[in-house]
Amino acid sequence: MMESEIKENIGLKNEMKISKASTEMNPWPFFIQERIELWDKLMKAYKDEIAAKISLPDGKQFDGEAWRTTPFHIAEKISKGLADSVIISKVNGEIWDLDRPFEGDATLLLLKFEDEEAKQVFWHSSAHILGEAMERYCGGHLCYGPPIQEGFYYDMWHESRTISQDDFSRIDQIVKCAVKKFQEEAAKRDHRKLGRDQELFFFNPLSPGCAFWYPKGAHIYNTLINFIKREYRKRGFSEWFILRRIHNCLGNCRFDVEKEQFALKPMNCPGHCLMFDHQPHTYNELPIRYADFGVLHRNEKSGALTGLTRLRRFQQDDAHIFCRNDQIMDEIKGCLDFLCFCYEKVFGFTFKLNLSTRPDEFMGDIETWNKAEADLKAALDQSSKPWMLNEGDGAFYGPKIDITIEDALKRNHQCATIQLDFQLPQRFDLYYFNEKGDKERPVMIHRAVLGSVERMTAILTENFGGKWPFWLSPRQAKVITVHESVNAYARQVKEEIFAAGFEFDERCSDTLNKQIRNAQLAQFNFILVVGAKEMGNGTVNVRTRDNAVRGEVQVKDLIRKFHRFCEEYTKDTESADEFSI
Repeated sequence: MMESEIKENIGLKNEMKISKASTEMNPWPFFIQERIELWDKLMKAYKDEIAAKISLPDGKQFDGEAWRTTPFHIAEKISKGLADSVIISKVNGEIWDLDRPFEGDATLLLLKFEDEEAKQVFWHSSAHILGEAMERYCGGHLCYGPPIQEGFYYDMWHESRTISQDDFSRIDQIVKCAVKKFQEEAAKRDHRKLGRDQELFFFNPLSPGCAFWYPKGAHIYNTLINFIKREYRKRGFSEWFILRRIHNCLGNCRFDVEKEQFALKPMNCPGHCLMFDHQPHTYNELPIRYADFGVLHRNEKSGALTGLTRLRRFQQDDAHIFCRNDQIMDEIKGCLDFLCFCYEKVFGFTFKLNLSTRPDEFMGDIETWNKAEADLKAALDQSSKPWMLNEGDGAFYGPKIDITIEDALKRNHQCATIQLDFQLPQRFDLYYFNEKGDKERPVMIHRAVLGSVERMTAILTENFGGKWPFWLSPRQAKVITVHESVNAYARQVKEEIFAAGFEFDERCSDTLNKQIRNAQLAQFNFILVVGAKEMGNGTVNVRTRDNAVRGEVQVKDLIRKFHRFCEEYTKDTESADEFSI
C-alpha cells in the first residue's frame, strides 16, 4: 500500500475520532491500517448478523438490532408523543412488552390505550395492583378480579365491613405505594443479583451462555433434578442416558468430523425415538415412558443471552411417552397430576392451562386429530382446573397443552409443556405389535415439568426472593457458639446433622449478635445457638432467619423434623405451628 493511500484511509478519515500527539509517526505504520481494516470487516459481519428490519402496518421500515432494539425504541423514533402514549405492542402478531427486544426481522404494531388489546393488558395489570391494595387496606380475601369491557374490578370477601367511595382516596395511596414497591421488589429479586450475592452461580466470557455453579448453587440444581427423579420412580418413568452428539443433525451447533456433519445435541426427542425403535414392543408393554436429563445446546446469539433464562448449554427434564391411541387420555391425566403436584403443592405456584388445537396447516388425518383433541379436553375437564381453548394454535404435528405459571411478583412464565406428536413416530417408522400381531403406530407425548433446569432455578430464585424453602435451601442450618469453650460440642452437632444429609455451617467469628445477624442475612433457615446449658442438655437453641425463637430442641428431634420437612416439601418450616409438630 502506498503512503498516499494510508493518508487517505487513515489520516483524514480518523483524524476527528482519535486524538494524536505531535510526536506520533505521520503517517502511522502499515499494521495499524491492517487492524482498522480487520475491525471494519468484523464489525460489518457482526452488524449484518444482528441486523433486524422492523416493518410497520403503513409500510414504513426501521433498521434495528436483534436482542437490543425494542418496540419502545421504535416508538421514540416515530415521535415522543407516541412513545408516551403507547401501552403495549404486537410483534409478528404476538403481544409483546415494550422493553422486550426484537429477536430478528419483525412486523410491529404499537397499541395505545384506545386499542382494545392495550386496554385489556393495562386493566389486567391494574386489577392485580388493586387486589394487593385491598389486601393491605382492609385484609380482604380476594376472589376474582378480571379486566372487563369498561375497566376492571376485584371481588373480595370481608367478614365485617364494606367498601364505599369514602375509602377510594385511601386505597389510591396504597395503589401508588404498591406500584413503587413492586418495581423495587423486582430489582431486589433479580436472579442475577441474588445468584451473585448468595454465591450460587456466575458467568465467564470465555464460555458465554454456560453457567458456572458454585457448591451452593449446585445443591439447588441437583436437588431439583433429584426431586423430579423421585417422582419418576413413583410415576413409572425409566431414566435413560443417551449420546451428547447427534450425527447429521440439523441443529445449530454443527461441526464436521471425518467429512461427516455432527452437532451438539439440541433436543432429546430423536434419541428417545431411537431407543424405542431399538427393540420390538407389543401392545401390552405400552405405555413406555422415557425420561432424560441430557445436556442440550442451542447456538443463541450473544445479545440474547440473559442470566439463567437464556443459555447455550442447559439441561431439561425431558420425558417422552409412547402409548396407544386408547391410552392418550389416561397419560395426559397423569401428566397433569404430575404438574399440579410440582407446581401447586411443592413450589406454591398458581398456573393456567391452555389447549391449542389443529392449525390450518397440519399433518395426519382429521379423525386422529379429533380423537386426540377430545381426549385432551376430557383430561383437562377431569383435572378440575380451569382451562382455555386456543383454536388453531397447535403445532402442525399434534395438539398441545401450554402451562403458564404465575410467580410471587404476578409475572407469567411458560415452563412446562404437554405435546402430542403423530409425526415423529411416523418419520422414525416406530411401531408396536397389536393383539392380532399387526404393526401399529404409537402416539408420542412430549412432556416437561421444570423445562430448563437453569431457567426454573432463575424463576424460583426470584419467586422466593432468595429465601429458599428448607428442602431446597443451600443454607439449611448454622450453629453459633456463645463461647469458645463449647466449640467442640458445636462441631459434634455439625457432624451429626451433616451426616444426616443436611447443608450445615459451623464457622464462628465475631460477637454473638453479629453472628446471628449475618446468618439471617445469608438466609440460613435455622440458626442453632449453643452454650454451656445446651451442651449439658444435648440440645440446641433454635432461631429462624426472621428472628423467631423456637427454644431448646434435642439434636435427634431436630434431625427428625428436618427429615420431615424434606420428605413433605414443607413450605413454611419456620412457622411455630409447623415447627412444633
